[in-house]
Amino acid sequence: MSVTVYPARAPLCVPYWNGRTYKSILRSFASGTVVAGPELCALESLLEKKFRAADTVLCGSGSLALEIALRACGIGRGDEVIIPTFCCTAVVPPILAAGALPVLSDVGGELNIDVESAAAAMTPKTRAVVVPHLFGNPADIERIAALAQERNIRVIDDAAQALGATVHGQPVGSFGDAGILSFGAEKVCFGLGGGAAFSRKREVAAGLKADLSPPRFCSVVATLGSTLVWRRWRRWTFPLEAALSRARKSGPDLPPAPYRKEAMANLKAAVAVSLLEALPENLAARRARVRAYQSLLGTTEGLELVPHRDGSACLAQVVRILPKRAGEDRAARAIGALRKAGYEVQGSYVPIHLIARYAGLARRALPYAETVWPDLIELPCEPDVSLDDVERIAAIVKQAAQN
Repeated sequence: MSVTVYPARAPLCVPYWNGRTYKSILRSFASGTVVAGPELCALESLLEKKFRAADTVLCGSGSLALEIALRACGIGRGDEVIIPTFCCTAVVPPILAAGALPVLSDVGGELNIDVESAAAAMTPKTRAVVVPHLFGNPADIERIAALAQERNIRVIDDAAQALGATVHGQPVGSFGDAGILSFGAEKVCFGLGGGAAFSRKREVAAGLKADLSPPRFCSVVATLGSTLVWRRWRRWTFPLEAALSRARKSGPDLPPAPYRKEAMANLKAAVAVSLLEALPENLAARRARVRAYQSLLGTTEGLELVPHRDGSACLAQVVRILPKRAGEDRAARAIGALRKAGYEVQGSYVPIHLIARYAGLARRALPYAETVWPDLIELPCEPDVSLDDVERIAAIVKQAAQN
């Protein structure tokens, strides 16, 4: 259903930029440091201090960061790497690029891989497990890391969606053998892209090396333009973007966009530094919106809120609208009503093993992910979404769940 309110009250995934972000962009252009410059070192220092990392590699994407982390952990041909089926398909190509085989696991009630689902997917060939923290909510990383250590299995702590999240005060990304971050689209710190791989362990950090090509000036500038037009200013550009999306082929069956093995550009690092500086206020606003959803929807019959643990970065609030009859798609009805009111929300991931090209990556039934995914909606928690809008969104979702 098309959006009828213009401009959109709450468009999808608007990056949280402020005056510091725009000043950093202008400074990079004015000083001629779009490709190379001092912000790269500044970002490295910030991340190494935050995660107490022995070394950090900045690169062009979160996918490349995952490949670098896997290689640093000694993962290669013939090895198996466990990933949750309820996750972005972009985690698959880096594993294949390292020569390993992805093996899909089920997820628990918080939609993250947990220690039981990880253990069920392990075999004598398992050499690593990738632990994403979906929607900013910390997974049970401590128990998974303990199990993996007992079995001599590496853990990649994937904080791409959870920058700023903590477990008992320790930042997500710093558990396990290596950690990765992303500053790409739909992340807590949604910048101009780019990623980072790092490790607290010196023997792993010593392997964080990659032969990366320099970033291309034209590509960096094009990314800035597209991010401004289609994301930062999305309230006004979404009708045109929606029309273009309908015209081009899209869908979960398409493979993820390929990533280049290139270094991070200084402009991307400059934006990332500004976002890290604003991270406390970003997180405070997101957590306030999650609390509001919980207060407004927590006791609604026919609806389940996926809980956020203490320390969550609260990227989004996922709700499950339970069908009353077999074959009923109440989630789709709610999405249509929200979009008609100007709220550009979306459903959630299709489990990877249900996508034809990846069906062979699951060796057993993954019942929980299969059961819940059609009923899920991701509600926005961006700071640009006002608390008044949260109340309106909650009212529409509650009506869809009860009717």
